[in-house]
Amino acid sequence: MLPKADMHVHLEGTMAPDITKRIADRNGLQLKPGLLAASGAHFQWEDDGTAQGALMSFCNAYDDVAGVLRTVDDYADITYDYLHRVAGEGCIYAEISISADHALQVGLTYPQLLEGVTRGYEKAKQESGIEARFLSTFVRHYGVEKALNAAKLTHDNPHPLVTGLNIAGDENALTFDDFIPAYEAAGALHRTAHAGEAAGPESVRAARKAYSCKRFGHMVRAIEDENLMKELIALGAAPEVCVSSNMVLKVFPDYKSHPLRRFFDAGLKVSLGSDDPAFFSTSIGQEYDIARDHFGFHDDELLQLTKNAIETAFVDEDTRADLQRRLG
Repeated sequence: MLPKADMHVHLEGTMAPDITKRIADRNGLQLKPGLLAASGAHFQWEDDGTAQGALMSFCNAYDDVAGVLRTVDDYADITYDYLHRVAGEGCIYAEISISADHALQVGLTYPQLLEGVTRGYEKAKQESGIEARFLSTFVRHYGVEKALNAAKLTHDNPHPLVTGLNIAGDENALTFDDFIPAYEAAGALHRTAHAGEAAGPESVRAARKAYSCKRFGHMVRAIEDENLMKELIALGAAPEVCVSSNMVLKVFPDYKSHPLRRFFDAGLKVSLGSDDPAFFSTSIGQEYDIARDHFGFHDDELLQLTKNAIETAFVDEDTRADLQRRLG
C-alpha cells in the first residue's frame, strides 16, 4: 500500500456521521435537523450557488457538528477514530488542525482539549504506528480577540505534539495583518495559513508577508497570477492541496480547471489533504485516488507527494528521518 500523508485536515471535520451520532447520544444531544444528508453518509448545508455562500454555510454546519463534543473522552475518541481510519488507508503521517475556540464553546479548557487529542493519538500510534502532529488554529471570522486568547492558551500550555500555527475560516474576514499579534503571541511555532482558496492570489501574498510562511493551506488560486507563481516556485512553497474540498466549495468547477497537476509539474512541494472529510465525502486515500484517476499521477509521483509532505512537515528531524525511512 502506498504510504500517504494527510497534511491539511481539521479535527472536528473528521467526525463521520456514525461517531457524531454516538457522541451526541451519550451527551444527551440532538443533531440539528437537516444537518445529515438523506443517505446518512455525510453532512450537508445550504447552497446558494456562490463560493462565498457555500463556505460560510459550511462553516456554520461545521460548528453545529463540533457542538456535540462535550468531554475529554469525546476528543480522544474522534482523534483515535480519524487516525485509525486513515492508517488503514496507508497514511503514515497526519497534521491536524485543532481549535481552542471550539473546545471553549462546549465548556472544555485548552489543556483538556490537549489531553483528549493526545490520548487518541497515543492509542492510534500504538496500534498502527501512525504519526501525527497538531496545529493550534485561529478561526478568522471569530475575530482578533478570540485569536489572541487562543494564542495565549497555546503559548501558556506548550505541548510536544503541538508544533505549528494555522489560521482558517472565512478568508475574506479581516486581514492577515490583523492576526500578526496572535501569531507572535503564540510563540516560536511553525506557521502555515489558509490562503488562496476563497480569496485570490493577493491572499497568498498577504499571508506570506504577514507570517513569513512557506506552507499554505490550499494556495490554489495562486495559479491566477503568473508572477506570484514564479515567486512561489523560487521560494520552494508548499501548498496543502485539498481537491475534493475545492470542488464542493466551488473554488473550481471541475477537475480540468484545478491546478494540482500544474503545481506539481512546476516544482512546487505539493502535498495532499482531506480538509474536512466527513463534509466532503472523501478521505486521504480518496484524494490520492483522485490525483491518479483525474490528474494522471503515476505511483512514483504519488509517492513524491508523500515525500513532499514529510519534507515540509512540522516535525523534529529525528521524526522526519524515521518517516522518510518508512517511504522506502
